[in-house]
Amino acid sequence: MTILKFSLKRIFKNPTTILIGFILPAALLLLTGMWDEDGRGYYFMAFILMIVAFPTTNIMLADQKERTVQRIMTTPTTAFKYLSQNLVACMIPLLMQIVFVCIFGAVRYSWDLQFTLSLGLAYTLFAATAIGFAFAWNCLFKNSEVGMAVLVTVMVFSAAFGIFSSPTAFPDVIRTAAKVFPTYWISIGIETLIDSGFGFEFLLPIGVLALFTSVFLTYGSVRGAY
Repeated sequence: MTILKFSLKRIFKNPTTILIGFILPAALLLLTGMWDEDGRGYYFMAFILMIVAFPTTNIMLADQKERTVQRIMTTPTTAFKYLSQNLVACMIPLLMQIVFVCIFGAVRYSWDLQFTLSLGLAYTLFAATAIGFAFAWNCLFKNSEVGMAVLVTVMVFSAAFGIFSSPTAFPDVIRTAAKVFPTYWISIGIETLIDSGFGFEFLLPIGVLALFTSVFLTYGSVRGAY
């Protein structure tokens, strides 16, 4: 738990990202038209989570740059343990943001308890997927500047498939290819939740997001956190 404790200290030492993570959702939640049945507020909220998730993983980039992770790997700590504890540390500010959104939305838009909890679950797993993806990306690109430039490009490109527009708006071939992006599955999950409520059809995309997180963490531990 030592890694988790020190990672949390470093994340909360620079609260700028956390504050942005509250200001942007609050501004979005005040736009009433974004949260009706045809609004994209639910999906843009997922995009905000993705934007905030990536800067929190800078603690791992700092560990690589300062060669702290190399020293950690000389101890009995495994790469998977290092990544998983950093995942939990990065998730805590995002969970605070998700709880804020769920409470704000329930009060302002009268979301029922089941819908609110289900939406919170979807956002939580998507946030975990985004962090896991950033971890795996950092392990793939050791050059932080090149990695970040490519990461931003991939992030914006993937957001086109589900965040900025519905996956059903694309032809079948493109929609099939878009399934490799977590943004596709969070969009499907939210659409299903709004249209049909909590059920098996909702759990399917949620399960895929959980699988994405596991795959990214496994890849990072095999590739090497350093």
